[in-house]
Amino acid sequence: MPSWSATFIRFYIANVRRAKIIFASTSATQSSVQELHLHPASFAPPTNLGSDISIQRVDVNSWPLYLVSSNAQKNENGETVVYLHGGAFYREIDPFHWKFIAQLARSTGLDVLVPIYPLIPRPTATAAQVIDGIVSICKLSERRIVGLMGDSAGGHMALATAQYAPDIAATLKFIVLISPVLDIELTHPEVIRLEKNDPWLSIEGLKSVVLPAWRANLKTEDALASPLFGAIDKLPPVLLLSGTDDMLNADARRLSARFQGGDGSECVKGSVEVEGFRYVEEEGMIHVYPLLPCWEGEEARKLIFGWVEERLGR
Repeated sequence: MPSWSATFIRFYIANVRRAKIIFASTSATQSSVQELHLHPASFAPPTNLGSDISIQRVDVNSWPLYLVSSNAQKNENGETVVYLHGGAFYREIDPFHWKFIAQLARSTGLDVLVPIYPLIPRPTATAAQVIDGIVSICKLSERRIVGLMGDSAGGHMALATAQYAPDIAATLKFIVLISPVLDIELTHPEVIRLEKNDPWLSIEGLKSVVLPAWRANLKTEDALASPLFGAIDKLPPVLLLSGTDDMLNADARRLSARFQGGDGSECVKGSVEVEGFRYVEEEGMIHVYPLLPCWEGEEARKLIFGWVEERLGR
């Protein structure tokens, strides 16, 4: 049974923020995308992340890029994780992302590179161009990139980057995917079933407005558009987290099935751990719950940080 804090957050998202309405129709999503394009939110990190956290601008090419570090931890090897924020491919990084990033740096001692990638509807905000930009950051950075991590749209990018650039994947020690977007089509029957109980996401607006712009001219089965269908045999260890009241949980289960030897057509429910892959499925949790200020979110963050440290041999 969800904690009272998780129940309150769910109520707030559904009834106060009314987030689902934004994605419930084509017109509502178009209005939201256009509004944020005309009046973009700030991507600057908040000033209240803690005196033990240092932040530098280390831009690459035309992208703003932040390096977040813990002053209390010595990172002599320069080990760094690239964190890719979510936001339905058109929303800017927000304070919840920054707080998670600061906690990640503080808990693991890793430096965190945070790309501020272009957002839909900008012409450069397509899967092919953004993934190319992430690859360039990984290759041009003087940091020692040991992991990729992302939530929602950012989880999509993290997995797609590793599949698209096997030379980068070969140097990684881990990938963490939090409630990722995995199949650009959103047509699996289980996605449709789960949508009814999802207080945050809805299919129509995402499928009609956001995801076609992100895909551009790519085919559905192209791993850049739908990393669910990409190669998984040459990936570093992967940690996948998803809540059962997130419509994207259906595709998380399909990815889990692939790591268990299936073809990805079937949704295999339940947490599982096999060689090179761990899936954590939390009953009653909503989209990106590990980032939320609830008991289940805090437990998920502890799990993520502990798992990362194990991958680093600590």
